[in-house]
Amino acid sequence: MRWSAVSRRRWWAVWSAVVFVVLFVVPIAVGAVATAQTGSGTGAATDTTAGGNAGLSWMNVRDSSGVQVSNYFLVLDYGSLFRPGTTAISLVLNLEFAGWTVIVTTAIWLIGWALSFKWLNVVAAPLRGTAEALTGQIATPLMLVAAATIGAFFVAYFVVRGFYTRATMQVVTMLLVAIIGTLFLAEPLGEVLGPEGWLAQGRNVGLSVAAGLNGKSDTDPTMLVETMQTGLADNYARKPLQIWNFGHAVDGNPTCRSMWSAGINSGNEDRLRNGMKACGDGAAYEAAGHATAGQIGAGLMLLISGVVVLIFALYMGLRIITAGFQAVYHGFMAIFGFAAGGFIYGPTQTFLIRNVVDAFIAAGRMTIFTVFLGVYQLFMSDLFQQFGG
Repeated sequence: MRWSAVSRRRWWAVWSAVVFVVLFVVPIAVGAVATAQTGSGTGAATDTTAGGNAGLSWMNVRDSSGVQVSNYFLVLDYGSLFRPGTTAISLVLNLEFAGWTVIVTTAIWLIGWALSFKWLNVVAAPLRGTAEALTGQIATPLMLVAAATIGAFFVAYFVVRGFYTRATMQVVTMLLVAIIGTLFLAEPLGEVLGPEGWLAQGRNVGLSVAAGLNGKSDTDPTMLVETMQTGLADNYARKPLQIWNFGHAVDGNPTCRSMWSAGINSGNEDRLRNGMKACGDGAAYEAAGHATAGQIGAGLMLLISGVVVLIFALYMGLRIITAGFQAVYHGFMAIFGFAAGGFIYGPTQTFLIRNVVDAFIAAGRMTIFTVFLGVYQLFMSDLFQQFGG
């Protein structure tokens, strides 16, 4: 019992340390690296021009106003030689912000990348080439004649035994396999990987439903993916950053929304802060001039939420990609069924049917995951609106 209690305490201590490192040390370390790369660390104390994180610009993640998330920055009071406490607070805030930006931008990009099917376009040509080569080796006239002969044997066997229903079903199945197989084997995996294939259709249906839930009428898949990505950028990056920096989201005021976007695009902290004053948001103007210890706590909470969002993005991206490759796998297996196995009564026919059904199920999963993502985005948007940002 004593050994068990000690082991339990050690287990909790180890996992507590791991959680602390993952949630706090790693994001801040990432922030330190990002800050060092972009030169926006303590050097910003003497320069009011902030350049964002250029290392993330290749992801091209933008919010609904067209502002790149990689260009975001905090407007802070960096203190002076006679106010070292403020300088220290601003340094910690910049480290937190840099780490948070890397995490959130990566998460949003990952979701958009998974839904855009760019990952599938990379491997589609090699996979289709492999499928065509496999079909050429298997779907030969000799193989077809042999499989059809075995299938005809089962028809004769059922007729002799008096199982006329089974014999009829076997004949119908062989005819269906011959007709559908001819179309499928002419372009193997075309129904899976093609632009109008099962996966693409599943993704498009999911995007259309998600867009409808969010009040969008556009049916272009590319535009829908971009719209969903900008919505995620608004809810996970733009509004949280405004709340962190000013204590509230300034997007509720259209003028302040434009001023904030213009200030971020300019990369000038003074312009952004003065823009808040010009649009009538005095509270945001005052908050931008005072870096407080409370913002450090808010930054830690955002880091935690950012890690959660990243885990969510990894999970969703992995499930979408897994569904895609499952459909590809079952498409490959269906080649064997349409080339020979589907003509032969028994497990081989069941194998073909199961693979075709599983390919459809994979497309259905694609739809479900995309709809879930749209519902989640709608929930987050409504949540921000209910609490006024």
